[in-house]
Amino acid sequence: MPFLLKKKRELQDKAEKANASDGDLTEVGREIVDFHGEMVLLENYSALNYSGLVKIIKKYDKRSGALVRLPFIQKVLQQPFYRTDVLSKLVKECEMVLERLFTMNEPSASPEATDEEQTNETECQSNTSSRSNKSLLKVSKELAEIKDMENMYMKQTLSALHVLKEIRSGSSTVSML
Repeated sequence: MPFLLKKKRELQDKAEKANASDGDLTEVGREIVDFHGEMVLLENYSALNYSGLVKIIKKYDKRSGALVRLPFIQKVLQQPFYRTDVLSKLVKECEMVLERLFTMNEPSASPEATDEEQTNETECQSNTSSRSNKSLLKVSKELAEIKDMENMYMKQTLSALHVLKEIRSGSSTVSML
């Protein structure tokens, strides 16, 4: 877990230091999306490993007649690989950083302006419209790429959850009785 905490701090620092330039924000956004996806997968693998271990112990109890499941599971619940509370907290913090980063890229709503202000604003916009359009297209394209990466991690997460559900459903152990 210390590695994850260090990585989270690094990414938060990068997000705070990132200029409003498209490249910086996109790069930091991609790194945070990758990190978030890895943490979500780690959470799912932890749950999957726990479920697998419980099934193995259940099968052992059934075949041997011994009842080691309860004491063994109590010990397992104290192990770091099962404790995901810190990991869940990191995932939520990472999501908050992503939210802040995405809202930095979105144009803010301005209050209603007078006709004269709107005319001046229109003149300024026409002078810089070509640069702005290119910049906005680049930002929207990069945001779309980041969202695609999020979708990829979401698919992997759903796949891991599906496997977890399959493992939890039904027993593969044939009853000897």
